[in-house]
Amino acid sequence: MAKAIAQLRENGVDGVVIGSTVYMVRLGFHELEDDVDLFTTSIMPSFDEDVVLNAAETLGCFLGQNEWGGPQLKCPIDEEEVTVELHENIYDFYVPQEILDDAETLSVAGVDVRMIRVEDYLVLKAKAGRDQDLEDLRYLSDLIKNGKLKIRKELLRQRLSLFDEYESKLIIKRLRDSGISM
Repeated sequence: MAKAIAQLRENGVDGVVIGSTVYMVRLGFHELEDDVDLFTTSIMPSFDEDVVLNAAETLGCFLGQNEWGGPQLKCPIDEEEVTVELHENIYDFYVPQEILDDAETLSVAGVDVRMIRVEDYLVLKAKAGRDQDLEDLRYLSDLIKNGKLKIRKELLRQRLSLFDEYESKLIIKRLRDSGISM
């Protein structure tokens, strides 16, 4: 994953990791179960298709689409395939700028990788509210309760101010229903 991000960065595609990689890296997983969700900060994939296409061609990646209609790159990295989905704020997909600005830089396999905080991941999952998101929240709730994953509840509460009242109430309900108390 880190090598894929470094290679994309070298080819003009940089960003902040926003998906399940956020908690998996912090838990010490060396193998990722899922793709890498990268919220791009150097380009807008919907407008900078040429940059994405050039990066895909240079790195030998297969270029497809993710479920939101954005680019998905399947890249051969060290005899494995790493899937990186590129995201931006478009249509129903929205990540507040404050969350991106507050991302942490972690060293992963010697590469500096910016990742949103676990608390922000929880809020975004609750906001999305799809069945898979709610299942993920229940899994993370168990990790939190067992002390394997640490969160700051005050940060969860602070992030609610980034959304309108209706969304905030919905996020709180989904977090609580998943076993994550505020």
